[in-house]
Amino acid sequence: MARRKSADLLFLVCFLAGVLSVVHFIFTFRVIPRTEHVHRDHCIDIKEFEKVSLGPVDKTLNTSDQAVSSSAAGFVYPASKFFTVWHEDSAPRVNSKLRGKKKIVVWGDEEEWDETIPSPCRPDVPPCDITLDIGQSEDADAVVFYYSRTPNVFNSSSMPKRYPHQHWIFFSDEAPLYPAMRDHDFVSYNGVFNMTMTYRLDSDVPALYGSTDIVYNKLKGKDRRHSKELDYSVGKKGLAVWFVSNCYKYLPRFAYARELLKHMDLDIFGKCGKEIACPGKGYDCSDNIIKQYKFYLAFESYHCREYITEKFWRNALENEAVPIVLGPPKCDYERIAPPNSFIHVDDFESPKDLAAYLKRLDKDTELYNQYFRWRASPKPTESISSDYGSAWCRLCKKLYDMDTTERKVYTDIDRWLKGKSYDQCKPIVLLDYNDPRNNVHFVNNFTSL
Repeated sequence: MARRKSADLLFLVCFLAGVLSVVHFIFTFRVIPRTEHVHRDHCIDIKEFEKVSLGPVDKTLNTSDQAVSSSAAGFVYPASKFFTVWHEDSAPRVNSKLRGKKKIVVWGDEEEWDETIPSPCRPDVPPCDITLDIGQSEDADAVVFYYSRTPNVFNSSSMPKRYPHQHWIFFSDEAPLYPAMRDHDFVSYNGVFNMTMTYRLDSDVPALYGSTDIVYNKLKGKDRRHSKELDYSVGKKGLAVWFVSNCYKYLPRFAYARELLKHMDLDIFGKCGKEIACPGKGYDCSDNIIKQYKFYLAFESYHCREYITEKFWRNALENEAVPIVLGPPKCDYERIAPPNSFIHVDDFESPKDLAAYLKRLDKDTELYNQYFRWRASPKPTESISSDYGSAWCRLCKKLYDMDTTERKVYTDIDRWLKGKSYDQCKPIVLLDYNDPRNNVHFVNNFTSL
């Protein structure tokens, strides 16, 4: 009898263990994929992730085991396998003299950065000293390295001396496929940087090209945009316009544009089309032209997740032209753009279908103006308010808000940039950009403005 009871007990234990294994497998199957890097053809659903605080731990923590909150964006992203976070005692400063401000040293060219760094920040941001004087790096709380100012292969002799209390920050506004980015061996930089500062929302310090909040703030006080009866087609003589100067013919946008030209009027300016003489940076000149068109081709050079540049924000939205977008998936735009403010090429079977829709909007004033209704009622949104200028203020605030015991290092910044399976961007043909045989030039009849 005792043996039978023992056998029954053993069977029950094995049965329960089997049930737990099945439950664990199901849970793992359902939850773990959501913590992996999302494939470029799918979007991160912010609502799927709960805000989780990162509690103190005694030893190195691989963050692939849990979700990590993003204080900058206000929500969490899937846990990353590309960096490690741990806690340890605060490192003392090299210079023990107390300062009332955090100090940020930008490792770069003074002429290049002069117009980028704001001073001072907003009133709600504690004060920071942001300097281009690399001689002050010893006492800096953070050192920001713009990617193009770092060696293609990591070389400690070309970098400043590192101090335990500092945060080293990788900064880039370019996509991984950009030639100068491709020249870098980022594998050699694994274990070097503590933070990232890029156009991506999952950066430690997002530095977007624009945001809905910034657009809305610019609309405040402009009474004409608060009238729902305003007709935005008035004064626009042309259908669609495109300013483009990167003429490398293997960029996917050129094949689409060639096909689009077969079915609609499209005026192309810049090095790849009709060159115009514009003083300085040429914004005033190009702005005056864009404002005379109903649509602007905000075609990105590279199809990389979240890579949405000034083509969308400055060239199109600020000039009251509806952006026709080609680049990252539609949901990336929807996450940060004003509602119903753009047209994505992915919504159409072909360039011919897109052209037919644009010509329909050209004739239907009421339908066309639907793309401007968001301007009538600017309101606060949940989108992150960050551009190049405010990103520096965001970094400053982050330095004050951080747990002084927290340490973080990117153990695989190469794949953080390019994707776990190197799928952050759609691949393109990579040849010599400087070879004139690899450039394209459009010659077509232009609208008489």
